Amino acid sequence: MIKLLIADDEALVCVGLQSMLRWEDYRIEIVGVAHNGAQAEEMIDSLQPDIVITDIKMPIKTGLQVAESVRRKSGCAPKFIILTSYEDFQYARGAIEVRAVDYLVKLELTPKMLEESVLRAISMLEESEAASGQPQLDYRRNLQDLRDKFFIRLFNHLFESREQVLLQKNDLELELDAPAYVVCTCRILGPDTVPARGDKLAALCTSTVQMARETLASSGPCHITSLDLRNFAITLPLPGRETDLWLGDLQKRLHDMARLLHNYFNVILIAGVGIAVEDPYLLYESYQSARKALPVNSQEQSIVFFTNEPQASEPDASLFDYSALRSDIRRAFEEMDVQALHEMITRLIDRFAGQPHLLVSATDAASNLLYMATSLLADGEQIVEHIFEHEPEGYRAIYQKHSMEGIIDWLIQFRDGCCSILPGRRQTYKEQVVRNVQEYIKRNLDSKLSLNQVADMFSFSPNYLSHLFAKTAKVNFVEYVTETKISAAKEMMQRGEGRIYEISQRLGYESAFYFSKVFKKVEGISPREYMQRLGTLSQAER
Repeated sequence: MIKLLIADDEALVCVGLQSMLRWEDYRIEIVGVAHNGAQAEEMIDSLQPDIVITDIKMPIKTGLQVAESVRRKSGCAPKFIILTSYEDFQYARGAIEVRAVDYLVKLELTPKMLEESVLRAISMLEESEAASGQPQLDYRRNLQDLRDKFFIRLFNHLFESREQVLLQKNDLELELDAPAYVVCTCRILGPDTVPARGDKLAALCTSTVQMARETLASSGPCHITSLDLRNFAITLPLPGRETDLWLGDLQKRLHDMARLLHNYFNVILIAGVGIAVEDPYLLYESYQSARKALPVNSQEQSIVFFTNEPQASEPDASLFDYSALRSDIRRAFEEMDVQALHEMITRLIDRFAGQPHLLVSATDAASNLLYMATSLLADGEQIVEHIFEHEPEGYRAIYQKHSMEGIIDWLIQFRDGCCSILPGRRQTYKEQVVRNVQEYIKRNLDSKLSLNQVADMFSFSPNYLSHLFAKTAKVNFVEYVTETKISAAKEMMQRGEGRIYEISQRLGYESAFYFSKVFKKVEGISPREYMQRLGTLSQAER
């Protein structure tokens, strides 16, 4: 995602900017809101936004002073869009001097004007990236989506091991080292003046979730995961599992957040808070208990903790064990085996039909299927969006189903849609998977990149990924990694970027000796001989 920071001392202006555009359509994530110049500069240093929309006239430091200070420290990034209430040439000239993308007058600002400025900023970012030779923007655009999928996968217990969790956590630059965690599931209700679907609802819910994120983040770390337009989950770190360590503080944070959201957007926020867990791998336990508490709140319109639920201590009746089918369904998605997929989803439908007491298990199974489709299929999100294009909230309508009949209808539509679309996409899908793996390899050349590690990252079995890679790329996985690293090494040598041992370290090799051995096997000559031919061998290495 492209990271955006908004800076203005008027709270209503900040809210207006957040809701003026559907930022997710531009692959933009609002990472923070500052209310004075000093705060803006601190947040720029810590959050590293790509774009900053800032007012000129702010307390402590003006927007122009912030832009000039940041430009001196970091060069051309981030890109600034300057706002002001005054049409004054001196301000405009100041904006030009700090190389601002645009200079906009607040009273004249329209969504179209803001969109044009934002698109101009994105274009400038892409040009800067191309000039620097560091193509990371596309990856960063997808980072928030990848983090959302990571937490959804945790919530649905789809990681096979703690090692997989650790691997993806590190790759997504997430910190999950608190003594304990709790998940809170939230639902946005009202207002009646907003239609049940459409752009107005999307803008309202997006702005509500963004303000929830900012409000909670101001009092401590948290991770917010969007589930659909009206539902989101909050993962909160705790000082320990014992409720007396965190209950009072968490109640206050959530109630303060709900009150603020009601004041700004006239919405009611209901929430269910799950049990505390010490291991992030077990977040699904907290998530499931939070979801069980949420229906209580639908009547009370409040925040309810699972520990306070009257039936919390009672065991769930006849919970359905979905785990036995999970690996087979995943394999069917991996191999795009339509017949097996149809058979297994039908088995789920038959098992849940007429069993209302299995509603939570049925919802979990449907959510698992949705996650596997969107994460295992190269264009999975587009496929399921097409399947549910006539639903008011698309495929995320699963989170609005509160009866077994509704869940089964969703499962039937999902099954029939997948089995209709997938046969025509087998080859395209496999090619896209391999391209995604190749891009991941190129982004992580400084790592060891074993087959098992990369397979874990993409939720495939090592055997399947190895077979798919060799068949589609016409080269086996290990050979591709080796050739790509050696090609990168040659480029570094041509540019004179370090000595042999430094290049070997940058490419994740255990030693310069082993790197030299691999290089000679691929190129027929040693790195030293290659650099001598180029004339880039340093005096110390001659």
